Amino acid sequence: MFTLVFAIIGVATGDLRWWGASAVTGTAWWVWDLLVEHVLEPLEEWVVQVASGGSLGGGVGGDRPSLDETIAYLERHLERPTSRQVDINSAIRLEEIYRTVKKDPGRARAVIRTVRERYPDAPELERFGPFEE
Repeated sequence: MFTLVFAIIGVATGDLRWWGASAVTGTAWWVWDLLVEHVLEPLEEWVVQVASGGSLGGGVGGDRPSLDETIAYLERHLERPTSRQVDINSAIRLEEIYRTVKKDPGRARAVIRTVRERYPDAPELERFGPFEE
């Protein structure tokens, strides 16, 4: 508001000091807007999230994927092979979930067997030992 008023007075009087006052107030508003948008608002969101029991890391929407979503995500990696390392890591995580959380050792062995057929020389899979049919 003051920026505009000072600019109008500067035009009406032809005095450069009013133009300077207009520039100073305009710059002050611009700096304030920048500070609020890029510092204070993100800081407020972070404080509210931490105070309400959210995680510090955030993520998409601040929510962690459910166990079923994680399983589906890892299984998609194995259905459509991507890279050797991604496939092996996905299989190891899935095996661990099936064995310890879902209490399904048969499915856990099947996941490792699938990746072992794809990558028989993978040293990461040696710790699982041989599986007998």
